[in-house]
Amino acid sequence: MSLQQIIDTAVNVEVNRSKLVAQTISRSGRISTASRNWANPFRFVVTPKPVWTAAEYRSVFEPLFDRDKYETHGISLNAVNSSTGLATLGNSWMINYQGNAGSDNNITSYYATSATAGTRIILSYNNSTTTTAGLFLVKAGDYIRVTGAKYPYIATSDVIIPTAFSGRIGTIAAAGTTTTVPENNANINFTTTATRTTVTLTTGTTTGLSVGQLLTKTAGTGVFGGITYIESIESSTLFVIVSTTDCTSGSLTFSGTGNTATPTVAVPIHRGYLETVSTDTICRVGARAASFGVIVTKLPQIRYLPGQLVELTSDLELIEEIL
Repeated sequence: MSLQQIIDTAVNVEVNRSKLVAQTISRSGRISTASRNWANPFRFVVTPKPVWTAAEYRSVFEPLFDRDKYETHGISLNAVNSSTGLATLGNSWMINYQGNAGSDNNITSYYATSATAGTRIILSYNNSTTTTAGLFLVKAGDYIRVTGAKYPYIATSDVIIPTAFSGRIGTIAAAGTTTTVPENNANINFTTTATRTTVTLTTGTTTGLSVGQLLTKTAGTGVFGGITYIESIESSTLFVIVSTTDCTSGSLTFSGTGNTATPTVAVPIHRGYLETVSTDTICRVGARAASFGVIVTKLPQIRYLPGQLVELTSDLELIEEIL
């Protein structure tokens, strides 16, 4: 518990989620950047409370120094009440679950399935009753972690329990198609791939569709590749899809999952899924999900003061261990 005690009493905790990116500049001045880090580990800078008694220092920091020689540390971003699953410290607002389809412990009746992989967690409703469409399973920024899994993830989009539909007709764009999508009043060029492409509706609108909704072909020449879900909705007639295998371009008629029949959705996550899910498993959310295995990369400097006090004069730095 020594490292957790330091975090629970820290002056501040800095969380760095930025990608590790390489950059080169050619002789002509062209700048090229690349990031191939699928894991994208969390990095932390912890400013501990500055002054400790000698007894506190020995009980907390000496075990930290000793244990760090041979094993990683388990930490949570906030202390968690074991009964309620809620964060119990003053910065609990930072990580508490924002959705309304569960508690700050797990998403009610929605379990992660073995189809979880890539950049999404696949959730299936395991209750025989009809659930309420429109409830938020997660909101963007929610921490989510499959029970028993080592690594946490952050939802990158709001995902609701969808409303089922059928009979929509649209056209899947071929890989390599440049499409302009609106974003914050700017037009962004998006080039499709075989597993991340667009669908343009030829009848109806995107009203009633939702991010994370799984799609199934019912007729036509176009083909969804394996498990296919809506990544983003760009306009009244255009949306982006992601699939587990290559899509085939062309026109097709399709249906979408909802709160009845096949209530399965995908939660887009901020990094590639690093483990596997063998059976239907409860997902932790919020404070219960925001836990990490970390390695200490920098220890604080210490200064011994009169009166049996110890002052910490620098920060503690950590990085998430990815195996």
